[in-house]
Amino acid sequence: MELSNYLLPTHSVEITVSIRDEMNKASDLILKTIIESEYVEGTFKVFAPVYHGKVYNFLSNETVMVTFSSPDATSKEIYTMRCKVLHKTFENNTSLVTLKTTSPPVKVQRRQAFRVNIYNTYSFRYRNAQYELITKDISSTGILGLTTVQFKTGDQFEIRFDANIKPKDALFAEYSELKVFNIKCRILDSMPQTEIRKYLNRIQFFGMSEQESKYLIQYLYAKQSEMIHIDPNSSQKIQSYFENSGGADSIPPSNNINKIQILGLVNYFLLFISIVMLLFARPKQMYVLDYFFDFYRPQFWDARYLFGAFVASLIVMFISFIGILINLRDVAQKKDRLHMSVVTTSVLATVIVAVIGIIASVNQLSLF
Repeated sequence: MELSNYLLPTHSVEITVSIRDEMNKASDLILKTIIESEYVEGTFKVFAPVYHGKVYNFLSNETVMVTFSSPDATSKEIYTMRCKVLHKTFENNTSLVTLKTTSPPVKVQRRQAFRVNIYNTYSFRYRNAQYELITKDISSTGILGLTTVQFKTGDQFEIRFDANIKPKDALFAEYSELKVFNIKCRILDSMPQTEIRKYLNRIQFFGMSEQESKYLIQYLYAKQSEMIHIDPNSSQKIQSYFENSGGADSIPPSNNINKIQILGLVNYFLLFISIVMLLFARPKQMYVLDYFFDFYRPQFWDARYLFGAFVASLIVMFISFIGILINLRDVAQKKDRLHMSVVTTSVLATVIVAVIGIIASVNQLSLF
C-alpha cells in the first residue's frame, strides 16, 4: 500500500491513545482530527485534536494508533496502523502534531465520520412548503438536526451550505463564492420529540463533489477550533438543547417508540376502567333517609364489578409485559430509554389484582 495515496491533506483520521483513570485502569481514548500535510518518507502532520475543550497534550515519542479510510468515496475500506509522536509545533495560530509510522497498516471493519457540534439553521423546501433545519452536529457525511415536519425514510431535499468561516462583510474575511453550494440530503430516520414538539432527524449527504467534501471538512475543523477559543463549553450547550446525543452516524433510534407510547396510553385507559369498576363494586353505607324512603344500597361487594376490574387489570399486566420486553430489547441495543409508562401501569395493575384477590378471599366471593 502506498500511504501517500491515502494520507492526504484535509482527510479525517482517528488517533487512539491509551489513558489511565484515577483507579489506574487503562482504557482507549479516540480523538478525531484532520491531516494537515501529506505523507512524506514515513511522517505526516495532523491538526492537534481536541479533548474536553482543550488541545490534547501528546507525550513525546508516545505510541498511538491511527485509523484512516480509503480516499475513494465509494469505498468503505478502513485501515489502522501504529505511529509515534515525533514532536508538536504551533504554526499559523494552529497546533500541529507530527507522526511517524512504525508498523504497516491493517484493514479493519468499522467507520465513523469526523463531526462537530454546530448550531446552525438551514432553510429548505419540502412538498412545496418552506421549513427550517436546526443542526445539532454536522459530520463529513451528514447532519443530526431538528425540524417541525416529520419525514419518511428516504425522503430527500436540498440545503444551501456556506463553508466560509466568516460572512462576506466581516473584517479580514477570506470569503469565496465557491464555498457556497447545494447539498443533497437523504433522511435516514425521523423521530418525534414530544417534549419540544419537533422531530429529530438523521440526515445523510449524497452527490457531493470531491472539492465540496474538502470544503466541508475544512469548515468542520475550523468551526471546532473557533468554538474552543470562544467558549470551551459550547459543545455541551448545544448538546443540552437536544434530548438525544447520537450523531449523524450513530445507531438509529428504535422504531418501537410509538408502539410503546400507544401501549402506555391503552394501559392508562384500562386502569381507569378498572378503578371505576372497583369503586362501583364496593358496599355502600346506609343512611336514615334511605330507610325512610326504602332506598336500596348494596351492602356487600358486587362480584360482577370486581370481576370486570380484575379482568381489566390482567389485560393491563399482559400488555405491560409485552411492552417491557420490547422496550428492554431496545434499551440493551442503546436505541431507546426505559419508558416508565409501561412499568408504572404494570405495577398499578399488579396492586389492583392483589387488592381484588384479598377482597374476594375475605368476603368469600367467587369471581369465576
